[in-house]
Amino acid sequence: MKAMSGRLARTLAVATAAILVILAGGAVSLAADPLVVWCEPQKQATVQAAAAEWSKKSGIPVQVEAISVLETANKVQLAGPVGKGPDVFCCLSGQLGMLVTTGTAAPIDASLLDLSQFMKVSLEGATQDGKLYGVPYDISSVGLIYNKKIWPQPPATMDEVIAKSRELKAKGQFGLLWPLENFYFTYAIMAGYGGYVFAPTADGWNPEDIGLANEGSVKALKLVKTLRDEGLIPVGTDHVVAPGMLNEGKAAAIIDGSWTLASVQQAGIDYGVAPIPKLDNGKYPAPFVSLKWWHVSSYSKRKAEATQFIAALTTKDAMYKSFKNAEGIPPRMDVLDMPDVKSKPEVAGYGAQANYGSLLPDIPEMNVVWVPMNNAIEIALRGDRTVQEALADAVNIIKQSIAELK
Repeated sequence: MKAMSGRLARTLAVATAAILVILAGGAVSLAADPLVVWCEPQKQATVQAAAAEWSKKSGIPVQVEAISVLETANKVQLAGPVGKGPDVFCCLSGQLGMLVTTGTAAPIDASLLDLSQFMKVSLEGATQDGKLYGVPYDISSVGLIYNKKIWPQPPATMDEVIAKSRELKAKGQFGLLWPLENFYFTYAIMAGYGGYVFAPTADGWNPEDIGLANEGSVKALKLVKTLRDEGLIPVGTDHVVAPGMLNEGKAAAIIDGSWTLASVQQAGIDYGVAPIPKLDNGKYPAPFVSLKWWHVSSYSKRKAEATQFIAALTTKDAMYKSFKNAEGIPPRMDVLDMPDVKSKPEVAGYGAQANYGSLLPDIPEMNVVWVPMNNAIEIALRGDRTVQEALADAVNIIKQSIAELK
């Protein structure tokens, strides 16, 4: 009996030990389960370095995967429900509305973050229904990039730009170039004259109130058409041709974003960056301000840890390193105020331009605006329809497309 009891005790002890080993193995497996982060390819090295440092402190491994910011929104929606998506991912302006509507992005616990140094507009753009859905890491807009050899000081007004463009045209050169048919660029002029996509409201945007064919938008497109009709900005000037002309010294200035500066620097152009010159109504053009944010996936089972990692990615030190690696302009005021940051022409110029910019409506209805407006501008510039008719047609198409979304 005693022998049986001894054997039973030893059996139970072995079984208990085995269970403990299994449980311990499960715990180790759980601890080793990495936090998955999807980031832009150009940021991968910076994010991996930050991840290694954070993992040492938290004990949580991080798996960093490079995914184009243009693809993340769709890929998260496909991979998340089957358990193969990220915990943290990046996204840009124009996609957040869809992420919130589809339940793909989770609200972020702001108490886990210090947001006091972020630009107000950068947080407003990621807030819907009073909830924060993203933490910004890059802010951009288009602005005036000018050749100091031709324009020692940036032009103050659009009238000055047009006069200089006419003067340079007689010499086989160009004054100011930008891709006229691209609504993203030309909207700056429309907004400066009082045009708007959707009317802003206390709760966001009113997609039933569209200001793309109002008096201001019509006046803006007539000005743009004058530039085309006089040959000051010729047919075929796109986002490749314009900076190419600047880099070859054939254009005095272009309207473009900070992403173009690397090629300008490589070309050896002594350049400056400034806000787009004032219009004849005394207002500055108001280009779209685009933002990129870090998001927490609603499919993540580790939302608190994901938020903590985002907090590590968006500290003053982390975003300063990102800026030094030429990964964009960080929307943190304490970073922008650092001496070697604010001395950069792109920071001074684009920072000033952002103050006059227009927040890109981050609602699903924005997705149906781009194609009709690009087409309207092209049709008006060709003269197939009057400016008023082309814009009115585009607004009608946009309204029809919005109705079909409902």
